[in-house]
Amino acid sequence: MHGRAPAFWILVACLLFATMSALVKVTSSRVSLPEIVLFRALPAAIALFALARLRGDAIASPHWKLHAARSLVGVSGTFVGFYAVSKLPLATATTLEYTTPLFMLAYIVVLARNHFTWQMAIAMMCGFCGVIVLLRPSLQAGQALAFCAGLSSGAIAAVAYTLIRRLGEAGEPAWRIVLWYSLVATVVAAAIVPFGASSDYNAWTTIALLAIGILGLFAQLAMTRAFSSGQTTLLASLQYSTVAFAAIYGIVLWGDTLSMASVVGLSLIVFSGILALRRVREPIQLDA
Repeated sequence: MHGRAPAFWILVACLLFATMSALVKVTSSRVSLPEIVLFRALPAAIALFALARLRGDAIASPHWKLHAARSLVGVSGTFVGFYAVSKLPLATATTLEYTTPLFMLAYIVVLARNHFTWQMAIAMMCGFCGVIVLLRPSLQAGQALAFCAGLSSGAIAAVAYTLIRRLGEAGEPAWRIVLWYSLVATVVAAAIVPFGASSDYNAWTTIALLAIGILGLFAQLAMTRAFSSGQTTLLASLQYSTVAFAAIYGIVLWGDTLSMASVVGLSLIVFSGILALRRVREPIQLDA
């Protein structure tokens, strides 16, 4: 049972993240995007800040510039990712966000000038074909911007993970990295809220917004527990279960229909992402 525990916790995290995305889509019709981001970040900011003060851990860091860069990049990715979720079928938006390993692979090849292996070539070719196939049958009028936003969220996340790796190499603990991101996201979102569209709150919307932050926090905790004791490459591959959960939510809640071409496109992206993860030296947590 102990050997299966990491896989169990990663599946729990995937379900929670997919549920959070479904709630983002539900609330996006009544609440502005900055407010959704604010509710996503605030619970983690409060909980981690309180825990750090309780344990006497230092919140300030000598690597504040790296923290600031990682946090601002991460906040940008959250905004464009949530925008894609609000406008696209849930499975499509989730899959586009999970193109991160492909962009990581591209960064490694271009920046590090690593030897371009046939596995890298297959991963990137399948990913590119998957995006093209998914683009044509999935888009309705006015969805091109949302599609680009979803794809951008994957590219931005790849930059964020590069900065996270640098922070880890500098000795920064994971809780402080997440805390800085949550604090910056809270401040940025709160600053933008007055300039956003007016929102229409009711009891259910408020509950859903609170659930977004709580689910996101517990999903992160479940993922951290899984990666702390499991095989990272396998667990990173299992994170693509979020796509399956998102597809189920889309079909049940919004009546989304997946054409054969859409299924092929989604499958190609998932396959290429898993293959890319196996070529990245340190597999990443896609929802970190």
